[in-house]
Amino acid sequence: MTRVLTGLLLLLAVVAASPARAERLVTDLSDNMIDINARFSGTDLMVFGAIDMDIPQDDGGHGVVVEGMDYDMIVVVTSDPKDMMIRRKERISGIWVNKGMEELSGVPGYYALGTTRHLDDLLAPAVRKQYQIGLDNISLPLSQGLDAEEREGYRAGFIRNMKAKGLYKEEFGNINMREGILFWARMYFPANMPVGDYKTTVYLVRQGDIVLSRTTGLHVDKVGLERMIYNFAQQSPAAYGLVAILVALVAGWLGGFLSRKVS
Repeated sequence: MTRVLTGLLLLLAVVAASPARAERLVTDLSDNMIDINARFSGTDLMVFGAIDMDIPQDDGGHGVVVEGMDYDMIVVVTSDPKDMMIRRKERISGIWVNKGMEELSGVPGYYALGTTRHLDDLLAPAVRKQYQIGLDNISLPLSQGLDAEEREGYRAGFIRNMKAKGLYKEEFGNINMREGILFWARMYFPANMPVGDYKTTVYLVRQGDIVLSRTTGLHVDKVGLERMIYNFAQQSPAAYGLVAILVALVAGWLGGFLSRKVS
């Protein structure tokens, strides 16, 4: 929190010292790296920044200041795109069975959105779709052979599952603004967040248009024993699976042995 307050004060000083110009957006994060270890249970990150609202006019060098209420902010955090699988299940004779699957390429494993107001009040549907802002506008490359109902079913199921895992979410009204210049938002990252490089994009919105955007990088990685296990699983998946099975068998045998001793 100390870094956030210091950053906001520095950004305010930069904005105050800037000569009159078109809008200028400065953004930063409370931390540019998240380390995941065995005790990691999720974390909050602050996205903050400042807006320079002076607009030059052809009036001999004098500028006008636009009121802060004319502006809104949108924050979108996405992880590296990756390949994912969707399976469609149907209940037959009381048993759930797989009835189809789709492989998605280039889909973010994490997507979080924050705004100053409800998204419907900020941007037209066409603009939201163009910038892929909002869960309804995330691009999901499904097979061309699917009909409209199947495509919607796969899409709705995928979004629903990702939201249930806490990896996809929207929060309207969670961005705070002070004096129409400084802004900050608290974004939550769950314990099951994927590792890799993230992008935090801040959009400056005025009267239904995106005026400016700024992107800040964020790196998420496993450390310590978690890093060793993750590397082993990625580099030698077959060996990792075998070890996992052996550990499960030993744990089961040990549990049974102890229960017999106690009884």
